[in-house]
Amino acid sequence: MRFSLSTFSSRNTMPGRRLALLCLSLLCSVQSIADPQPTEDASVARGAQLFQQFCTQCHGRDGRAQVDVISDATDLTDPDAYYSGSGEQDIFNSIANGAGVAMPAWRAQLGSDDSIRDLVNFVISLQGK
Repeated sequence: MRFSLSTFSSRNTMPGRRLALLCLSLLCSVQSIADPQPTEDASVARGAQLFQQFCTQCHGRDGRAQVDVISDATDLTDPDAYYSGSGEQDIFNSIANGAGVAMPAWRAQLGSDDSIRDLVNFVISLQGK
């Protein structure tokens, strides 16, 4: 659907024009949120590197937790199996602060919230695979 100033205001009044510009601005903002950003791909790639460095001992290289070392590590491909929730903030908190009995806090080792977000994005990319 195409929008123009006339879509929102049939008269060229200042309040009508302002409302039209506001609506168009909001529509553009919603569209940009809905479109994936190239930086998300870069974040997932950085998260994959962090995962290989810090997480494979317990969760395995593919995130399925089919390693013998930790028997109760979470299969990250199955969000229903997550102990502390599978939303972005839940995953962030689990990585940063630890979860359950066996998952330690990784905030100090990862060094920044940006690194944790990269890891969150990678974990989310594993869901349903």
